[in-house]
Amino acid sequence: MIPSASLAPPPIRTAPARTLSVAGAALVADASGAVYEPDSGALIVADLHLEKGSSFARRGQMLPPYDTQATLGRLALLVEIYQPRAVVALGDSFHDGGGPARLAAPDRAR
Repeated sequence: MIPSASLAPPPIRTAPARTLSVAGAALVADASGAVYEPDSGALIVADLHLEKGSSFARRGQMLPPYDTQATLGRLALLVEIYQPRAVVALGDSFHDGGGPARLAAPDRAR
């Protein structure tokens, strides 16, 4: 049984979000690894590595197949927390080039 996306763990918070300044721009560095830029309303993420589990499975190394659901759940929680006007994904959104084709329909819709 595949767990509901609502059961995805929240972002890992080892410390409260920190505000910092880069080239005069105020940024909020979330402990999850995301950065929020309040002036533009941009939530900036990178290295999501969606479909990492299915990539490893294709090579015979079995990992739990819930990584995409968990990652999208954490991203949804960050969107709920920061209410961004835009989400900017810098790169490595999929673990490999075949990841988009392996994305399950519910995850694609989400």
